[in-house]
Amino acid sequence: MSVDTQSLLNVLERAQKPDRLGGLVKEALVLIETVLSELGEESVAMSFNGGKDCTVLLHIYAAVLYARHTQSCQTSLLPRPDPSIQIPSPSSSSSERQPPLITNTPSEGSSNPPSSSTTPNKNTSNGIPAKNISHAIHHLPQSDLPYPPIRSIYITAPNPFSELDQFVLSCTKLYKLDLYRFGGGMKIALEEWLNDEEGGKGCKCVLVGTRKGDPNDNVKVLAPTDPSWPQFLRVHPVLHWTYADVWDFLRELNVPYCSLYDEGYTSLGSTTNTSPNPLLKNFNSPSGWDPAYMLKDASQERAGRH
Repeated sequence: MSVDTQSLLNVLERAQKPDRLGGLVKEALVLIETVLSELGEESVAMSFNGGKDCTVLLHIYAAVLYARHTQSCQTSLLPRPDPSIQIPSPSSSSSERQPPLITNTPSEGSSNPPSSSTTPNKNTSNGIPAKNISHAIHHLPQSDLPYPPIRSIYITAPNPFSELDQFVLSCTKLYKLDLYRFGGGMKIALEEWLNDEEGGKGCKCVLVGTRKGDPNDNVKVLAPTDPSWPQFLRVHPVLHWTYADVWDFLRELNVPYCSLYDEGYTSLGSTTNTSPNPLLKNFNSPSGWDPAYMLKDASQERAGRH
């Protein structure tokens, strides 16, 4: 699978269909366009960890950027900002006490502080050029997509799946990500990224793939971070999507996703706390497992986490 302008145009066209998925896609497109119009593209970034929900969000975000930076898109397909959406200030008070972004880590407290040993100064194994920026590795490959590079941050789990790591890095080229990869604690990574002139300096808003049913899902669609955390606005465009919605989108629009989801995994964490979902065991399948989209009971999405 690949990501090209036609695949992004397909997202804009899908939003025109009067069914549930079309409505969800249109709602996400409009929310993102409203945020970009209010804050400016240079002030918006993406939290991306390679999970299925983040992958949906990234594909939709790329479609919005494509619509903004091409002259060939029909006017009727262009997302329009919604003046009824009130964008709160990143410094607005919040009563939430939870990590502001999604990572594959069990919790902030279980993460180790980033160190140079977790991000060696060398190119990644898939050949994508990389360079060290303090405790992070910076990935910014060449791409023919018409929009500017997408500012993004990736905070790894303590023991990440190599397949997930490689998928995230492949997306830097697929989607033209200006990605900073951190190992270790979320709070330290955010502080360093936001204070780095070449990283997240000036970022006011981060798009996050949180979905109802996730840990820390007690958030609003637009939610400033807690005062004790680095200050920015979190935006959750897929918050009200279901497990089935996510897979309907990925499969119908042929969106690339991490290969582990075809091997029985339905929720991805660390290699030390994640196994294939036992409900997808299938001795007749070549891999021994059915793919994630075949899970019938969405309430068991995290049955492989331990």
